[in-house]
Amino acid sequence: MKLPTSTKRTSPRRAAGFTLIEAMVVAGIIAILTMLAYPSFTQSLRKSNRSDAQAALVRVSVNLERFFATNGTYTTDTSLLGLQIVGGTAYSDSNHYVVTVAPGATGIASSYAVTATAAPGDMQTRDTGCTVLSMDSLGRRVPDPNASQCW
Repeated sequence: MKLPTSTKRTSPRRAAGFTLIEAMVVAGIIAILTMLAYPSFTQSLRKSNRSDAQAALVRVSVNLERFFATNGTYTTDTSLLGLQIVGGTAYSDSNHYVVTVAPGATGIASSYAVTATAAPGDMQTRDTGCTVLSMDSLGRRVPDPNASQCW
């Protein structure tokens, strides 16, 4: 008796997994998406870090008003205003901004100007148009909140 023989050839089974080309295509797509998303992500971080400056300006203004109510004058001594002092420099809570107090237009006895400037070496130094935020004793904010997106 003759055994039946098959004329079909059996091909070796393809191994499961990714080829090198498929892996490289996926890596390329991830790199392109990262290049597109990273600038937007860093701009969002800078925008959220502005709240550090805003909070510091408001807190210093409140403390200056409290100081004025007690002493009849404002002060430029930032160590009396609830700020972090490092090496003689006053910083905002998260150290993104250096905070200074200067006499206002009518002198320190009756006015002041508080300024938050992006700290040297901080990512906020690249926050275009919003590296310096300030507020005066009349509550005016610079840059103008109606003309900019810094506030």
